Amino acid sequence: MQLLSLIHVLTVFFSFGVILLADKQAFAWMRGKQMTLNANRLHLYHLLTWTGLGILIVTGGIMFWPRADYLLHQPLFIMKMLFVGMLVVNAVLIGRLMHVAVLRPFASLSKKELMPLMLSGAISMIGWMGAVLIAVTIF
Repeated sequence: MQLLSLIHVLTVFFSFGVILLADKQAFAWMRGKQMTLNANRLHLYHLLTWTGLGILIVTGGIMFWPRADYLLHQPLFIMKMLFVGMLVVNAVLIGRLMHVAVLRPFASLSKKELMPLMLSGAISMIGWMGAVLIAVTIF
């Protein structure tokens, strides 16, 4: 179980690293330092983030199983699972939105076009931070 916990924690760090690289690109696009982003790089970051999220779900599920009766009655654990669910839904949304940065400069987007992008970024940050902070609190 310790090896599984280590894999879980290392995958969190891996995922954060990938997200930081993707966010660095996004901020360059938002500031106009890059007019559009490289589609292959964005797809790679998205795939790596999905991979990290998948590993976290699998390792978390394996660690959850022996303690299921206890954890399912813990409000913090339920809240953590809501954050994880939020991250999965948001990852789907990001996959549908990221083409915008490949096709158009940030400055050319309308407020209506910007809203889903900004909302998705906020959801991502809240989801990852919430899940990690609760995990540290629980375990």
